[in-house]
Amino acid sequence: MSKSTSTIASSIVTSDHSNRARTFFAGLFGTIALSLILFCIIIVWLNRTLTDTNTYVSTVAPLVTKPDIQNFIAAKASETLLKNAPGPDAAAALLTPAQLTGETPQQLQADVAKIVNDSVLQIVSSPQFHTVWQNTNTSAHAQLVSQLNSNSSELSLDLSPLVQDVVAELKTTQLAPISDKIDLPADAGKINLKGGSIAKVHQYYKLFQAATLIIVGATVLSIVLCVILSVQHWRTIRRILVGTGIISLVLAIALQAPSIIKPAGADAATQKAALAFASALFHNLQQFLLIFGIACIVLAISSKIYSKMRQKA
Repeated sequence: MSKSTSTIASSIVTSDHSNRARTFFAGLFGTIALSLILFCIIIVWLNRTLTDTNTYVSTVAPLVTKPDIQNFIAAKASETLLKNAPGPDAAAALLTPAQLTGETPQQLQADVAKIVNDSVLQIVSSPQFHTVWQNTNTSAHAQLVSQLNSNSSELSLDLSPLVQDVVAELKTTQLAPISDKIDLPADAGKINLKGGSIAKVHQYYKLFQAATLIIVGATVLSIVLCVILSVQHWRTIRRILVGTGIISLVLAIALQAPSIIKPAGADAATQKAALAFASALFHNLQQFLLIFGIACIVLAISSKIYSKMRQKA
């Protein structure tokens, strides 16, 4: 074998080994990238949904129109009103003489509870309450995010306008006779965190923000390294697009069944409210995943067709 032939053979072997090494590491980073893409999509969506006020409000505002959510709010509000309503006087003021005759205290309590729940449900179902719900969520969320970003020593969530609206509207319902006698606590609807719990919330918030940046950066880096190390760059890009599309579509299909979310030990009304909340919360993510997944696969197929047409030309 001549020296030139030996040199060519040695170059081929070296090139082959180099291509194998590049293919191995490209496949490794490609696997890592596809795994991270799933987490990246979820954590970016969570970050935007939970920390951007406009996105958060657009997600939770329609919830108040859902019957399951209305029933849940009415049930919880009714419990609070019954605890603060004048017990003996409530039955006499709300029930007719015929209803009062021959009824046990337990039956009278059940009759009053039904009137309270129906009255609150009437208020919660009104367009006025829907407006107050949206405005209150907007102001409360903006205030909370501002406190988190400024590392405030006090965290509060003020939902009192909702309580005040319900109390004010009681005069337009069957509860009008006792509406002035219901004495709610001054801090009703206000949630304040104190002590060590505030430090933990700030810590988790910072970790969540940092994790978002790290996962996004790691995902982008893995994709770039996969493409650079691969022998055929465009084929690798198409494979990543197909893989990303399949992952997105599978996750979108998985989110189609929020019925798996059932709070342990919760009553039927709470479970239905949780399912309605989950459906609304994941709706935007599901739509994005469907569109994104289909777009990735179509782009990969289009790129393949274009590549073949160029080769024929």
